[in-house]
Amino acid sequence: MVNWNKFDAADYDLEFNEEKLAAHGISVEEAAELLWNEMIVRKNKGFKDRVQILGRADSGRSIKLIVHIKGKTLRVITGWPL
Repeated sequence: MVNWNKFDAADYDLEFNEEKLAAHGISVEEAAELLWNEMIVRKNKGFKDRVQILGRADSGRSIKLIVHIKGKTLRVITGWPL
């Protein structure tokens, strides 16, 4: 279980589904920036091992990501602008 109050992206292996992100107009760089910035984390209904992360890229663009968590690996499955 991730302690989101003390989350540091440097503690995790980050993986990105580049194809799905690109299909929604989100770059890997933007998705990564969101994980380093202030964010809101919500449970993802129907999947106990996934969360929704809402935040902003460095450009100020609001983004929502769906992230799969397995051990010390966070895989960004998809995302879209808000």
